[in-house]
Amino acid sequence: MTVQQAFEGFLVEQQIRGNSPKTLIYYQSGMNRFRGFLNQNPELSELTLSLLRKYALYLQSENLSTVTRQSYVRALRAFLTWCYSEDLLLVNLSEKFRLPKAKRKVIDILTDEEARRLMSSFNLRYSLQLRNYCICALMLDSGLRMDEVSTLDLSLLHLPEGYAIVNGKGNKQRVVPLGLNARKALLRYLNRRPGCASTGRVFLKSDLQPISDSTIKQMFRKLKKRVGIPRIRAHLLRHTFATRYLENGGDIYALQQILGHTSLEMVKRYVHSTHQKTVSKFSEYSPLDHLL
Repeated sequence: MTVQQAFEGFLVEQQIRGNSPKTLIYYQSGMNRFRGFLNQNPELSELTLSLLRKYALYLQSENLSTVTRQSYVRALRAFLTWCYSEDLLLVNLSEKFRLPKAKRKVIDILTDEEARRLMSSFNLRYSLQLRNYCICALMLDSGLRMDEVSTLDLSLLHLPEGYAIVNGKGNKQRVVPLGLNARKALLRYLNRRPGCASTGRVFLKSDLQPISDSTIKQMFRKLKKRVGIPRIRAHLLRHTFATRYLENGGDIYALQQILGHTSLEMVKRYVHSTHQKTVSKFSEYSPLDHLL
């Protein structure tokens, strides 16, 4: 069996598992890069650890960022692990084909002043402005991803109870708590929402069609100019939520569930961003200070 034939089987398996189109594109992009390095379609049995390490050096020579290199290697490792589990490879090559070390970037977040400026920039008397306010509130106050907001369903919104059920990556559902102000804004929007019904998407465009990721991207492009925060984007609000949640005393394990991360390592990134408040607030939590 050739590498390409095995990869086609791998993609079918991902579709059966219900992985999103974005995930499939990610794996396809990773394999395209690997095939470009191979410059041929060898038999799967010809893959060796030595060849994989040469591929890692090839990625390094391409002047790619360490994060991008990690992404390509991670995709290939997932493929190799699947091949081993399907008995297509006799050796689990992914075990020794390790990820290249990536520089830990400082996570950028909105300052409190910037967050206030953003949320006060909407004129809530207008339906579309109120809709956009709610979109930003869900990202800033509950950490939702862009596609999780655009696909949010009315039937999964539980405002009296204070939570929403979100369809996350890999079609995995999770419960996300909603803050009081976000719930009030959503209730106000739903009461004025055009084409209101008991089922369907929460957020609609002016033509009563559901919004898409493109709708949200366009909203942020306009906000950059209006609010005067050039770096503003959907994920910046998610980063801000996660960091502020921990700074305000939130539990890291609960944060992992809210964000929908399968690995705690992804959440630990935000711990490093909270050290200043950790030091300044330590007197409130110091065991010895509470004893004496």
